[in-house]
Amino acid sequence: MNLNNLLGGLGIKSNLAGDVSFLIIFILVSFVVSFALGKHRILVSLLGVYAAYVVVNFASFGFLKEPSAKTLAFLAILVGFVAFFSKIIRGSVSGHGPIFMAKLVLGTAIVIGLSFSVILNWYTPKELADIVTPGTRKFFTDDFWKFIWAIAPLVYLGVVRKRID
Repeated sequence: MNLNNLLGGLGIKSNLAGDVSFLIIFILVSFVVSFALGKHRILVSLLGVYAAYVVVNFASFGFLKEPSAKTLAFLAILVGFVAFFSKIIRGSVSGHGPIFMAKLVLGTAIVIGLSFSVILNWYTPKELADIVTPGTRKFFTDDFWKFIWAIAPLVYLGVVRKRID
């Protein structure tokens, strides 16, 4: 069953249906990835997105001129950073029950959202036309939203208030 057809059958426009579909998938992926990261790796992942972005943006290698190469390098550095530094930097999200799960899912959504913002900014709107709707693209690449995604991990770290060793 196609989610866009289902939402279209309910009278929702196709662009809005694409945005709603993306939102549903985004939330589900955030929920699943939050279990994979766990309470110890979520804070390192937030910092890892910044580190991977800096490394890829400042690397002046010829093979990193293409957006797809930048994307692969960014994801590889992010995974490497999380794997390596989660053993060195000890930090965790505290809490119990639904509040704890909400903190984990929100932190993971911020990691994924900031990563999408970084990656989608490397591509032109024409290259993304078949992949994401204009509304979704604007949510990750518009100047205001880029700023929001950039400060969201810092705000999250301030709100969680758990000490990082």
